[in-house]
Amino acid sequence: MTSLQTVPTSFAPVNGTMIAYRRYGKPSSLPLVYVNHLGGTMDVLDPLLFNNIAKNREVVLFDSLGIGHSEGTVPDSIEEMASVVVGFLAAIGVSKADFIGFSMGGGVVQYLGFEYPHLVNKLILAGTQSAIGEGVALPPREVLASAGAKGDQAPTEDDMIKLFFHSSETSLGFGREWYKRIHERQLKDEERKGFLVGPRVQSQLAAIFKFTCDTGNFDRLADIRAPVLVTNGHADIMTPTANSFILQQKITRAQLHIFHDSGHGHLFQVPELYAQHLELFLNN
Repeated sequence: MTSLQTVPTSFAPVNGTMIAYRRYGKPSSLPLVYVNHLGGTMDVLDPLLFNNIAKNREVVLFDSLGIGHSEGTVPDSIEEMASVVVGFLAAIGVSKADFIGFSMGGGVVQYLGFEYPHLVNKLILAGTQSAIGEGVALPPREVLASAGAKGDQAPTEDDMIKLFFHSSETSLGFGREWYKRIHERQLKDEERKGFLVGPRVQSQLAAIFKFTCDTGNFDRLADIRAPVLVTNGHADIMTPTANSFILQQKITRAQLHIFHDSGHGHLFQVPELYAQHLELFLNN
């Protein structure tokens, strides 16, 4: 079977701009579309996670506007990011799908849930939170600052592990293994596109800020009618774990799973186990 390390990159036009994507896995009636985190590109995805998911269903990965292998300018609103997803899926002939959104991608997926319900079968919200509302906690200011404070310098291994993994020796060890895995894709004729830097990250941060500050987006969680799986680590410093419970409570058909001894990047800490939980949810 084709793997994330070897699947070719394809391109689809969205309003005249080429969007890069990778589509692979076991053919299925509903593909699983992944929407990425702040600063993330297809080239920093975890092959162990997505190859395990692809054993049971088709996976669609993509770089949104201005990111990685795609053309264009990074949108500065979650609404625009969601519109890109809609246009991209129309361009590749997908009329309905399951979606997983991690961190910032979870905001995009929430917006798809209440604005484009015809496109959505089931949703997975991983390490994400709603807009501000009753009980919602914001991450510490220094954590927010560190997420986009390096200017034109790419985040280091230590930067990413500190943000994505818990401070325990076990979790940090898993983090180091994850960081090795995200460098496994090395194709001779394809330049690797690492983490986003500079003004493009600032555009994403602006999008997150506007979405989070719009309390109407908190109220609209009740409009999401699709089944939803909310997941997080037990000690997420980027999107506080307590907010995952609020998501589960506000969304009508949501369930919650918190992973032990893990943080924001819980899905990368236990990728094989995470894929099992995801498959169980999507099959029932």
